Amino acid sequence: MGTNINKKIAVIGGSGFLGKSLLKLLSNENAEIILFTRKKNYQKNLNKIFPDNNFKCIQWNINNLNIIEENIKNVDCIINLCGILFENKSGDFFRVHTDVPAFLGKISLKHKLNTLIHVSALGVSTNSESKYSRSKAEGEKQLLEHFPNGKILRPSLLFGKGDNFFGQFSEMSKFSPILPVISRSTKFQPVFVEDVAKAIIKLLKDRKNKNNIYELGGEIIYSFEELLKILLDIKNIKRLLIPLNPKLMMVPAFFLQNLPKPPFTVDQMILLKTDNILKNGLPGLKDLGIKISDMKTELLKIY
Repeated sequence: MGTNINKKIAVIGGSGFLGKSLLKLLSNENAEIILFTRKKNYQKNLNKIFPDNNFKCIQWNINNLNIIEENIKNVDCIINLCGILFENKSGDFFRVHTDVPAFLGKISLKHKLNTLIHVSALGVSTNSESKYSRSKAEGEKQLLEHFPNGKILRPSLLFGKGDNFFGQFSEMSKFSPILPVISRSTKFQPVFVEDVAKAIIKLLKDRKNKNNIYELGGEIIYSFEELLKILLDIKNIKRLLIPLNPKLMMVPAFFLQNLPKPPFTVDQMILLKTDNILKNGLPGLKDLGIKISDMKTELLKIY
């Protein structure tokens, strides 16, 4: 990858799935990292994973965005990985996916930052029925309004060790003889989490990438059902796949979504009505010079 980054970088929401892959890559760079996380005492965790790290942890939450501004003096770039899959209280999607990127756009302009990289999601749209999708699309729009040089990455379904999709179904398969196939024909273009982390590093290092928006997906399009079959095949187990219609799942979802960690929500059922694949012809991994990892090869290493 050439030279080290040698910069001061703020990572917002870096304790999640993608964050861990990104920090692994950043730990090899000569960069000073300020990591903003909602988790308490995360520094201890980091010190365990990266013993000689150059990471400083700051605890924040959605109600004190100013703590971010107070701690980004002399920072060269901000990377925003903040995202939630369900709301604990109404309005959380817009607070996290819209207000945070808008705020980061404002402070990046105000403090004359070089780079602002924001991870959104593939297929987001301001006129989607899904609040998740609308809030993400609105966040992209506001970020670029405040900071026109911002870089936005839209990955499809992320996979890797500990992901939300294969990880969840793998756990379920341990105790359940059946697996639900919610919307069996919905298509995805899964992308390896480390490829997305590499794309972020590439944008940090290379000023030549003039585009604002990058869409990241793997080489192959799969249906929901095919993905589950691949998982079962790799784990070498048999489970009964029961196709469920997202429309019928709305009712249980309506009740389940009030749990602290719901298995699925109404909003997620809405999202499953549309395919999550590359279709806008925007630049992606190959344009950033990243070799796309093969899903089956990577999953075999995990399971």
